[in-house]
Order: sequence, then C-alpha cells, then structure tokens
Amino acid sequence: PEVTGTSGVVPAEDFGTAIAQVAFAASRDDVTPVLTGVQLEVSENTLSLVATDRYRVSLRDVPWDGEATEQTALVPARTLQEVGKTFGHAGTIQISFSGAGDREIIAFTAGNKTVTSLLIKGNFPPVRRLFPEQTDHHAVVSTADLTEAVRRVALVLDRSAPLRFTFDTSDVTMDASGGEQARASESVDAHLNGEEVTLGLNPQYLLEALGALKSEFVRVTFTSSDNANKLSPVLITSQTSVDQAGLDSYKYLLQPNLLLR
Repeated sequence: PEVTGTSGVVPAEDFGTAIAQVAFAASRDDVTPVLTGVQLEVSENTLSLVATDRYRVSLRDVPWDGEATEQTALVPARTLQEVGKTFGHAGTIQISFSGAGDREIIAFTAGNKTVTSLLIKGNFPPVRRLFPEQTDHHAVVSTADLTEAVRRVALVLDRSAPLRFTFDTSDVTMDASGGEQARASESVDAHLNGEEVTLGLNPQYLLEALGALKSEFVRVTFTSSDNANKLSPVLITSQTSVDQAGLDSYKYLLQPNLLLR
C-alpha cells in the first residue's frame, strides 16, 4: 500500500542503535496494547523513539531529514526490531507516515526494499514529562564494572526481588539476600555528587539499560519528587568520562522498588 503522509530520512546506523536502546522497554503484555509499541515522534529535525512498560521509560533521538510536520506513530516493538535488523547496514532509511484519512500504516524503505506495518491504535501515555531536568545529585560509575557486579550479586536473588544499592562518596555497594540464607555483596568505585543514597532496583531492568549504553561510564541521576512518600525514579544516561556527559541523547528512567528492611 502507498503511504502518502509525512516522510523523511534517518541515518540507518543511528536508527538501528536507537531501536536496540528503546524497544526492549516496551511491554510484552498484550493486555495494554499501547504499551507494546514504540512511539515515533517527529518534531522539526528530530525523530524520537519512546517506549515504556510502566516500570521504566526509554527515550532516544535521531536526526530527521524531511518534512518538519509534527507527527506520531505507535509501531509494534517487535516489528521495529525487525526493521532494525533488516536495514541496519543500509546508509539511510526513508520513513513514511500515513496521510490523513488513509489506513494507519507506516513504511520503512532502504534501497529497493520496503517494510510496512499497521500502527497500534490508542493514545500513548505522556511519559516525556516524567523525565526531569538533569539534577546535580548523581553518581558516575564504570559501565562494565557495574554490569559485572550486578550480574554476580543478583544471582542469589529470588526472581523479581530488588537489589539494594548504596551509593556513598567513593563507591556503590550492592547487597542481595535470597532464600536459604544466601547472601551476596560487592562494591565498585563510584563518584558521587550529593548525599548518600540507598534504593532498590530491579537488576534485570538495570542490566538492560547498561547493555544499551555505548559509553565507558554511566551516570545515575537521583531525581526528587514533591511527594516525600513516593519513590522518585533514577535517570540513566551515558557518560564519556567521570566529568564529561555522553554524546548521545539516550535516556532511561527506572522506577525504584520498595526495600523491605
């Protein structure tokens, strides 16, 4: 089918990376179909990809060369992952949105190959407003060191139990308690700016974010909320060095878990 609405071009490599960084955060539960998709949003010279499963939100921008008409499309996450694999080595990908009154579809074209997909009907939740401005209260940790430590310590956890993280002035300590008195604890170097923090995070959700980062270091920003009784999400972003923010636009917001004392 011909797609007659807004169209533009994105760099294939950037788009493929963005899909890999965002699509995994979409829900796999078909009970809420709108959460099983990745929202594509065109605004001027940027195409944003956003996904959420209610526990986390993943966001990445890529350059958009085309019509600057504001446009959104909710694409099934699985379809988008296939597009990333199919066109990952192309130079550029043309993306065409359906026009007003047309069937709601989207088309991805590179060379002489086109993939079309029906869109998910419904309103994607307004999750962008959940992203805070960068705050000064944050820690910077080696991505590889944190990944390896989380993997090791989480082995003793019962399924879906949170991992306890304590960030202090010089390191972050991970503590896990499983069944049968199983315990594990490990610390890695961290550079903390602000007060000491203890919180619980789903280790799998954190590992997926760390795996999506392309930077040597990760910045974990501790956000604040007006409600003292509500746990505020942590913001995961790339960091080139201890003092230098990453060059990409990747953002991952993760809701902490309640820790049982």
